[in-house]
Amino acid sequence: MPRLSRLPSRLRTLDSRLLRAPEPEHGQTASQRYNAQRRRDSETARLYSTRRWQALRADQLTREPLCRMCMAEDRVTAAVVCDHVEPHRGDVTKFWAGPFQSLCKRHHDSDKQRDERG
Repeated sequence: MPRLSRLPSRLRTLDSRLLRAPEPEHGQTASQRYNAQRRRDSETARLYSTRRWQALRADQLTREPLCRMCMAEDRVTAAVVCDHVEPHRGDVTKFWAGPFQSLCKRHHDSDKQRDERG
């Protein structure tokens, strides 16, 4: 029975660890954390990790290896993102149908997102 007498104190320690809020991800604002969580929870987010998407992405980046927006600015930058020209907004048919464009990370994460928001 000596083990059972120590159990309540161990449970309190466990409870306090479970109740602690998770530490914020380093260098992210609340808005960035919210958007990251929203993307993870999105039904179409899982599609980005499929072999089909990875093959489509590789094909797009092979056909168009330079950032389309940088080229419009007379700059040469390697593209790393296969982007939907028209936002799919969760529509799986639009997700796979395209059209697609190759962008650098800077343009995809800032200019393109700003344009989509209006």
